[in-house]
Amino acid sequence: MANKKKTTTTTTSSNYDIVKFCAFWGLVIAAIAAVVSFILALLGKCGVEWNLLGRVVGICNTISQIALIIAALIPAYRYSRGKATVWQAFFWVAVIFIVLGLVGINLAF
Repeated sequence: MANKKKTTTTTTSSNYDIVKFCAFWGLVIAAIAAVVSFILALLGKCGVEWNLLGRVVGICNTISQIALIIAALIPAYRYSRGKATVWQAFFWVAVIFIVLGLVGINLAF
C-alpha cells in the first residue's frame, strides 16, 4: 500500500498585501494627480494661475511614485535575491539611483 504524501505550501501574505496596497494606492493617487494637473492645465490656458495647486499636484505625483516604486521593489528584490551577486549589485545600484532621484525631485519643491 502506497503512503500518501502530504504537501503543504505556506505563503507570507503580509508582503503581498504591502505590494497590493502600494500598487493600488499608487495608481489611485497617480490618477488623481493626472486629473488635477489636467484641470490646472486647462485653467492655465484660460489665464488662471494657482501656484499652490501646482505644488499639491507635485506632491501627489511624488507620493504615487514612491508607492509604485515600493510595489515594484519588493518583487524585484525577491527576484534578485536568488541570482548571482552581479544581479544583486544591479538591484542595489538601481535602488540608490531611485532614492537619489526622489530626493532630487523633492528638492525642487
